[in-house]
Amino acid sequence: MTADTELGDEQELWNSYLSAPTTSSRELLIVRYMPLANRLAAQLYAGRQVYEIEFNEFRQYALLGLIESIDRYDPDRGARFSTYSSHRIRGAILNGIEKHCEKQQQISARSRLRQERFGDLLKEATTAQQDPLVQMIDAAIGIAIGYLLEDSGMHRGGDEGYEHNVYSSREMRDLVRSLDNLVGTLPDQERNVIRYHYYQHIRFDQIAEVMGLSKGRISQIHHSALKKMRENYDQLRLLRIDY
Repeated sequence: MTADTELGDEQELWNSYLSAPTTSSRELLIVRYMPLANRLAAQLYAGRQVYEIEFNEFRQYALLGLIESIDRYDPDRGARFSTYSSHRIRGAILNGIEKHCEKQQQISARSRLRQERFGDLLKEATTAQQDPLVQMIDAAIGIAIGYLLEDSGMHRGGDEGYEHNVYSSREMRDLVRSLDNLVGTLPDQERNVIRYHYYQHIRFDQIAEVMGLSKGRISQIHHSALKKMRENYDQLRLLRIDY
């Protein structure tokens, strides 16, 4: 196939799509330019700095950029589609990967916070003079409240990456709102620790540095705050276990 024939076929596809923009004519254009999108994805993948992201992620973002380019392309402006779309496809890949990395970093950060929280709650429970079963129950309830607090903080912060379904029921919305309000009634130190840790996702050692206290003391304050929240509010009865 000569270059002139190839250009003629390309123009015919565009004429068909622009005169009757159907799903089938759009799909023909997508198929026609997928090699271009894949080539750009491969180039950016080869120069990537984050190696945990798979090539398929690059291809998916390239496809989104290609589709957007087809929908927005105006041949009357004089630029060839390959020239016009290349910029948009690269931009879609880079923006998508950046958001992907941010989301992965947030997930990893929250996972580390939860591990730290679990360790500290368990440590506080086991050092108390309690029956072992009560210790585990105490830690489990603290973790449950912690999840709700974290969800409340994410909701208040408008985190678009939040995908959990905590707010699917009215009861859960009311419970989380009650938790959020209850945080405001805690003593200053306890309120600050809760807000730093759950709303701003700050680790205990960093909170200790900000507040001029030891990490162990921050852990104690955190445990005390959760205990007050559990014991002093009737709406938390869904999380309470009588022992």
